[in-house]
Amino acid sequence: MMLGVIGVARAQDAPEIIEDNDTSPYHVALLDYKAGKYQEALAAIDQTGASTPTGDDRVPILKSKILTELKRYDEGEKLLHSLLTPTGPLEVQLALGDLLLRKRSFDRAGKYYGLALQAKPNDPDITLKLIYTKIGSADLVTAGELASHLMPFDPKNPYDAHASYYFAKAALAQATGKSQDADDDIEAARTFYGITVTDRYLKTYLEFFSSSTNAVNTDITPAPLISPPPAATNSDTIPAPTGAKP
Repeated sequence: MMLGVIGVARAQDAPEIIEDNDTSPYHVALLDYKAGKYQEALAAIDQTGASTPTGDDRVPILKSKILTELKRYDEGEKLLHSLLTPTGPLEVQLALGDLLLRKRSFDRAGKYYGLALQAKPNDPDITLKLIYTKIGSADLVTAGELASHLMPFDPKNPYDAHASYYFAKAALAQATGKSQDADDDIEAARTFYGITVTDRYLKTYLEFFSSSTNAVNTDITPAPLISPPPAATNSDTIPAPTGAKP
């Protein structure tokens, strides 16, 4: 499937502050992971060993993400399952969902995103990933229903909105063969949220559709989304309403 969206797909993970003088194996691995140097990142993370504090899941979670990028899915999944409990942790559920989404095990990925969404109800990022799993499973009706809970940009209430709304719209459009509509939705996200924010979402979006050769069930009409946002501006930032806290 050819996509009209052109952009640098950056890591979708939230940025993590790293001290310039921190040379611990974990932070070296994190830097290599963020730079896309996955073999180097794996070598660094394997040097953490006994230096990792008991109960600190950051190292195995990062290693699972590195293994995912190397397409060593079974190893990453086994590692994450060793951390999983009946109630979480949330970060492990999300990492499992991400790994299984990349593996295109949509039903299983949806299970873990669903559990994560129970822990963080209405979280837009988790909702978006759950939408991807529903599209992958050819359940566009449920995908549309989930998308209807996301809010478009409103200059009167900018902090109630999220870029996930536009990527949900784009994914549903792309899945039904409306590539131009999908590109327009992503361009709207760039207009309201800027390139840096928007590009964080492109990695998962492009990976998801680049592995699809055909549109999914184009005869299914998804549930309608919320009304379109107001006319776009050329601002790269979200204008704060009067009296809003930054």
